[in-house]
Amino acid sequence: MLGSVRAALPRMMPRNVPASSRSILTKSERWTPASIRDAQNLIQGPNALELPKVLPHIEAAWPKLSREEQYSVYKQLEEVQRKNWKELTRDEMRGAYYVAYGEHGPRKNLSPPGTGMKVFLGTLVGVSLGVAIFFSIRSIARAPPKTMTREYQEQMTARAKENNLNPLYGISSEGYKGKGHVTV
Repeated sequence: MLGSVRAALPRMMPRNVPASSRSILTKSERWTPASIRDAQNLIQGPNALELPKVLPHIEAAWPKLSREEQYSVYKQLEEVQRKNWKELTRDEMRGAYYVAYGEHGPRKNLSPPGTGMKVFLGTLVGVSLGVAIFFSIRSIARAPPKTMTREYQEQMTARAKENNLNPLYGISSEGYKGKGHVTV
């Protein structure tokens, strides 16, 4: 059984899915080997990004940093996290959390603020339009047929009892308690 599942698996799902289809990062957001090389030079160079200056406002600074600067902050935080966690400052902990789980990259909010209200109002307009169309068509429609009146349906029930329709279980049976043919 398990062998047949393994044999069918390659046909069902490709195993080597390209990296571009695995996440919602755009090409400009990905760290390429060239940007990693530049970031390594930035970390070791004289223009090195100082972590204590970036961390207090990392949520605001992160989108403004270049890809190389982001990678250097990521690597510096990775090194800081190798120390004893009790020795980390509050800013270092916040920075590490934001870089790992912050609202950037694949976790960024794809819908701008106010989208929920637009969706709600659009749905409300759509439903209102549907109800308006329903009642406008219904107002110009013909009157219901004469068979839909209560009097006609009561006459049909009386006629069914006279003709002894369905004497075992139906309208003509003993102890029948239903409404008969009356639906309105």
